[in-house]
Amino acid sequence: MNLKIGQKFPDIELPDQENQPVKLSSLVGKFPFILTFYRGYW
Repeated sequence: MNLKIGQKFPDIELPDQENQPVKLSSLVGKFPFILTFYRGYW
């Protein structure tokens, strides 16, 4: 996925802490939101 500055982020779905699927669109706008991805190992 090649995102450019100003481009809308796709509405992805990922599991939450209880392994329930959650769409990004259901979270945005309800509280301050930061989406972070980590690449590699801890």
